[in-house]
Amino acid sequence: MTDAARNSLGDYVHVKHGFAFKGEYFTDDPTPDVLVTPGNFAIGGGFQDEKLKYYAGPVPDDYVLEQGDLVLTMTDLSKAGDTLGYPALIPASTGKRYLHNQRIGLVEIHDEEQLDRRFLFYRLRASDYRHHILGTASGSTVRHTSPGRIRQFETTLPNIQLQRTVFCAYR
Repeated sequence: MTDAARNSLGDYVHVKHGFAFKGEYFTDDPTPDVLVTPGNFAIGGGFQDEKLKYYAGPVPDDYVLEQGDLVLTMTDLSKAGDTLGYPALIPASTGKRYLHNQRIGLVEIHDEEQLDRRFLFYRLRASDYRHHILGTASGSTVRHTSPGRIRQFETTLPNIQLQRTVFCAYR
């Protein structure tokens, strides 16, 4: 990764906290609205939809996720932090609306001509990022990270053309 400067991730992104959806509207009965929770994240990163949590209440428009949105787990119930900080891309959905729940961070890229979302998805699965997240996490039984800790991660990003090439190589 030549001719690239080392910067904090916060120079490129904002991480938005999710919404605290009301528990009284959680349901096991399928609805079109699905809460994205840490349970939707695979160990090592990626989205899984085996354990969906449904919601049957009012939804603020600012907390509806779109296909391709990059999200991160902000809380992990395992002592090892199995999914803490890992990324996932919101999948295409038919008849489902994925909701940005409070334990999830939405990565908003400042300039998509500087940083490719798909490249960042793979970059945030690397061991140095993982070490940073686990090393700065709070809590012993329930592990937490924050938007500030995520933005503090220092990385070197190649130019956008190389990012897109790298992404294509990993596919």
